[in-house]
Amino acid sequence: MQITPEHILIAKYIAATIILACVILTPAYLAAKNGKDKFVAMRVRVASWVFGWTGVGWLLALFWAVKK
Repeated sequence: MQITPEHILIAKYIAATIILACVILTPAYLAAKNGKDKFVAMRVRVASWVFGWTGVGWLLALFWAVKK
């Protein structure tokens, strides 16, 4: 099988999607690792899923995840 530019483009899109998903879900991971209670962890998770695509929503979820 020969690698064509279309294959490389598809691989780039897959890699970008995986990286974006990891960045958006980072606040939920940090909330779980910091031992937040279930309500706060759920709030962070929902905020990162729903508003994670906006910078402000992602920062808010990140703030909730690392706040002591």
